[in-house]
Amino acid sequence: MSDDTTPTERDEREKPGFAQRLHAATGDRDAEAAALARQAGDVDLDDAKIAVQRAHGEAGVGQPVPAMEHPDEELAEPSDAEEVHEERHR
Repeated sequence: MSDDTTPTERDEREKPGFAQRLHAATGDRDAEAAALARQAGDVDLDDAKIAVQRAHGEAGVGQPVPAMEHPDEELAEPSDAEEVHEERHR
């Protein structure tokens, strides 16, 4: 199956979406994670929640916060959620 999107469309798909940004602004991390999970595709809500926590520097107790590829951005990207998915489901 070919990807019929342009490079610009693919770049936009990899950025946090409007719903995720809205929920991040209101501090609703669960809704932010749900929006990220919908955008990322194959990740589950738990994977997205971890990615959101990492992006905000809010890892759970006893969990290290790994460095993110884009430290200037406080929002998780779909690729962050996919990375968490790969870590958790190896």
